[in-house]
Amino acid sequence: MTEQRPVKDQLTALDLLCTRDLDAEHSGPGPGAFGPGYRIAELARESAGAVLDGLRSPLAKQWGEPGRHALADQTEISEPWAFLGTLAAEVLVWRTRDRWLALGLTHDEPARLLALVTTAAPPHAAP
Repeated sequence: MTEQRPVKDQLTALDLLCTRDLDAEHSGPGPGAFGPGYRIAELARESAGAVLDGLRSPLAKQWGEPGRHALADQTEISEPWAFLGTLAAEVLVWRTRDRWLALGLTHDEPARLLALVTTAAPPHAAP
């Protein structure tokens, strides 16, 4: 069993993810994917739900309370949200500076915690 990274390290990783350039080209599918205007990263493989719970309060202090967005079974959902919806049914979303940050748990067992940073507004959100 590997040790979890402290919340401080997770927050640093998210800050780096939110400030990186968003590539104009596509990578391969899955966690670690990127494309025009987005990046997806895996934050936790073990105790993903607990990691998400630990990040929620500090992120809310930094960017306000998150919105909750159901991605599964939506029709006419734009990328990269449609791609994220194939991996996670529901996400918490924050508006960060000029980007959106979404955190969600994957469908698989054990669940993994994924982060999406994008310039595209989530479904049913104001830009």
